[in-house]
Amino acid sequence: MKIQTISKTKFILQQAITQPAATLEYTDTDFKGAELFTDESYLIRQTGTGIWHTLLHSKKMAKTSVEAGARIILQLISGRKQYRFTKSSGWRLRFTLFHHNGEEMLSLLPRVNWQKESHDFTLQLNEEYEKECDSFLILQALHCANLCLSMMNGGNVPALINI
Repeated sequence: MKIQTISKTKFILQQAITQPAATLEYTDTDFKGAELFTDESYLIRQTGTGIWHTLLHSKKMAKTSVEAGARIILQLISGRKQYRFTKSSGWRLRFTLFHHNGEEMLSLLPRVNWQKESHDFTLQLNEEYEKECDSFLILQALHCANLCLSMMNGGNVPALINI
């Protein structure tokens, strides 16, 4: 699979060169809302300070919450699974999604794309978790990476606490 950056607000996950598997398209550059298209059409909405819900026909499917230290928790409601999303602290920026048992499932390596004012991403999947890493989960991880990059670059991502 490959992630293609179309614009600052649109990303396509491709299985083959000509076959898009899924799309993540933000409604604004503040990441307050997005549409995630797989075999279904999901809405991602910011519902509180540092909290985003992914909805399918008004039913909550996933919750993304930003914690201190830019650590993000991704919780899938339907499968009752929880994942941890972190960024590396090394010189080479790398975002990693960890399984609830602590094993690495996938990594996203961002590269600045100045023309699109965004990032291109290299996707690395752990072979042991390829079946669990469906297009929905991969694009949820991409959403987490976009939130982290926005926070790092001083974008309009809200603070973690209300004052």
